[in-house]
Amino acid sequence: MSQTLRLVTLALTALSLTAPQALPGAPEPTSAPTPAAADDSYQELAITGPSTAAETKPFALLGVTWPAGVAGVQAKVRVKRAGQWTEWQPLHIDDSHGPDVPEGRPGTEPLWVGDADGVQASAVDGSGATVAGAVVTLIQPGVRSSDSGESPSTQDVDPAATRAPYPMPNVWSRKRWGADERLRSRNKGCARPKYTKTVLAAFVHHTADRNDYTRAQAPAMVRAMYAYHVKSRGWCDLGYNFLVDRFGRAFEGRYGGAALPVLGAHTEAFNGNSFGVALIGNFDKVAPPASMLEATARVIAWKLDANYRSPSASIVLAGHKVHTISGHRDTKATACPGQQLYAELGWLKQRVNTLMGGTVTTPIYRFAKKIGFRTLGQPYWGEHPTRTGWATYFGTRDVFYSVSTGAHSTAGVFRNRYRRMGPDVRLGLPTTEVHNGRVPGTRVQIFRDGGFYWARPYGVRPVTGLIYRKYVALGAERSRLGLPITDIYKVRGGLRQKYQNGWLTYHAHRRTVLVQYRSGS
Repeated sequence: MSQTLRLVTLALTALSLTAPQALPGAPEPTSAPTPAAADDSYQELAITGPSTAAETKPFALLGVTWPAGVAGVQAKVRVKRAGQWTEWQPLHIDDSHGPDVPEGRPGTEPLWVGDADGVQASAVDGSGATVAGAVVTLIQPGVRSSDSGESPSTQDVDPAATRAPYPMPNVWSRKRWGADERLRSRNKGCARPKYTKTVLAAFVHHTADRNDYTRAQAPAMVRAMYAYHVKSRGWCDLGYNFLVDRFGRAFEGRYGGAALPVLGAHTEAFNGNSFGVALIGNFDKVAPPASMLEATARVIAWKLDANYRSPSASIVLAGHKVHTISGHRDTKATACPGQQLYAELGWLKQRVNTLMGGTVTTPIYRFAKKIGFRTLGQPYWGEHPTRTGWATYFGTRDVFYSVSTGAHSTAGVFRNRYRRMGPDVRLGLPTTEVHNGRVPGTRVQIFRDGGFYWARPYGVRPVTGLIYRKYVALGAERSRLGLPITDIYKVRGGLRQKYQNGWLTYHAHRRTVLVQYRSGS
């Protein structure tokens, strides 16, 4: 029988998804990646008839994909390792693992096989006929010297005592696990990340993969899954927001900022306003180890607490009532996350609740409840530390808190300008809300080290440092100077700011601020 697996190159096109854009000032990437280069570690072989053996370059992960519109597909493989062929193994197919809007090609879940250099694959439809256009993908992610590194332990805290949000656990960044960011430009509309409005829920998954991988292999598995999701399935990126290995190490998944509500591709129809955590392995018959569950609990506690969500609550997503912490099978008829992992969800909820310290009582949350979430909107960038305090970016306002300033919000053009400057630069944190100035038609907001002054002709102008102190001493907006009409700018020997009726100039050598009035003012 002639060989029926042959090397081919396929052009996979992803459908562009529409999702809320990231708001200015949030920690999102801004530069598009360069196009991906050719990669010898990636092989695609067409399944064109009854399967026969094919010698290949070394690979460690495989999966099978096929054109859309084929029903009842069944796929199986066996591989050659150390000169011996393994038994045939069926590949797991779960169409509900993926984007809300279909992208690319249907396919199996990826399977980690370790070191292999040969493959036999079969893909048949409901009638038993070979699926036209079916392809088996072989990926060799390699192993790097840093792959066996530890995640530094997260120190236990008593949230009930401090009641700051549960801190971000140690998560391997995409850079650390070796993500090739050029891949994200491979499929149309995928170079920039997409965001949803907030975080309401966590979905727990397993990758339905092997459980005997080594510490060094786990990051390689993440790299291989990333390549399979993008190159073979035609998705924009790795589907999961986070992954956890059996050694208790957590990995950042989909690109866009681990602290932000990045739109993933993990629970079809429920990806919006949720995040997916995938435990690497198959937990249908084997329970996940304690270190793996603990790392998962810490990731979920951090994300839910920052967004003021209860781990024991129920919410409505996509028109369906689900628990804040749910298994994938709670939304679809699927075995994911495996029977043994699903049985641990009760423990997981209790552990997350313990880590979070129970009732949310942070000053920012109390301020938000007082103002009302209808006014503020939902948390977008959850509560997080700044250099001098804490901040939460809501849908329409940003709220900041420190012991010395209390909790106050920025809104509208004041918020936009403050985001561009940064909460810990020059102005410090706000000490008042935006309010009417003492001159009709003006709006003012005071900060720890300065103020914003607004009037329609001039926009928002920040006044900071010694120039601000001098301006206030003169009477601020009611002074003879009037309102600032420029930002502070550099001049020889110091800084200057122009006002309606004059200038304030800071002389660095003498550390003094001089007033100059326009003639006739």
